[in-house]
Amino acid sequence: MPLSKEYLIKRVILQIAVVLGVIIITFIITRVIPARPEFLWAGPHPTPEQLQKAREFLHLDKNILVQLYLYLSDLFKGNWGISWRTRSPILDDLSHALPATLELIIIAFTFAIIIGVPIGILAAVKRGGITDNMIRVLTVLGASMPTFWLALIVQLVFASWLHWFPAAGRVTDLLVIQTGFHPITGFYLIDSLLEGKISIFLDTLWHMILPAVVLSLYPMSLSARMTRALMVEVLSEQYIRSATVWGIPSNIVVYKYALKNAISPVIASLGLSFGYTIVGAFLVELIFVWPGIGLYLAMSLLSFDYPAVIGVVIITAIFYTTINTTVDIAHAYIDPRVKL
Repeated sequence: MPLSKEYLIKRVILQIAVVLGVIIITFIITRVIPARPEFLWAGPHPTPEQLQKAREFLHLDKNILVQLYLYLSDLFKGNWGISWRTRSPILDDLSHALPATLELIIIAFTFAIIIGVPIGILAAVKRGGITDNMIRVLTVLGASMPTFWLALIVQLVFASWLHWFPAAGRVTDLLVIQTGFHPITGFYLIDSLLEGKISIFLDTLWHMILPAVVLSLYPMSLSARMTRALMVEVLSEQYIRSATVWGIPSNIVVYKYALKNAISPVIASLGLSFGYTIVGAFLVELIFVWPGIGLYLAMSLLSFDYPAVIGVVIITAIFYTTINTTVDIAHAYIDPRVKL
């Protein structure tokens, strides 16, 4: 059944209102924190005159409401401001950092779906057995384990002790120099294939395995638990038992009839957990020195670089609300009883 225009308009207006609210709250919080960002802008050993000029240039001498008005005016014109730390436009900094984060999250989510859904099906089919109990225990551990703690343990064991994987970075710098690799889109896996540099592709994948595995653990556990719960419910339905009695092969019963009816809520939950993974990626990037927006945010926070912090918050809010809106619209399309 087609969606009503009223529902779509309400969802879009609500998303814009949420993003705008996040911007305003973040702006006010960054301004009330006791800090002296004019020292960062003026450079080392500034004179009082230089500090005063820096305050005037950054509008720090104005009322906070006036600062907010000026910031929103520039934002609506497409000017996200200049980073006080890098002295570069915020959009330029984010355009370099965002592909690294998205590439890591996409690979992590691929791991989560490829592994999480099948083991959820296996647990449902083997319900009550040793395999089911082991999967349930492991998925509870995976969903409840703090990401930063797991990242530190994995880094210590597989990078520092066993030396199987690199402890930090996105690619080996020496290899980049030797091969003359020049990123095109910022997605190194794609760029290396476009340039025919297989060694860069393999090296990037080698660097990505540890942070991607850590990041995939939560959505993997979530999808496995949801798949198991829904598959157990569907497999107990009368039509599934009838199909089994009629002699239809078990693979067809499980994957064609049962999974088809159980997978929709799992996809919806994965969509929501994608937003959670963006937030989790910040800590993982910081620990593995992955040059994405998480590391950029951490360096900006340490430097009191307010415009950069707000820029990262805007990007995160846009991604999170867009995913939520898409999932809500998909639910409303499938079930017309859903109301705003």
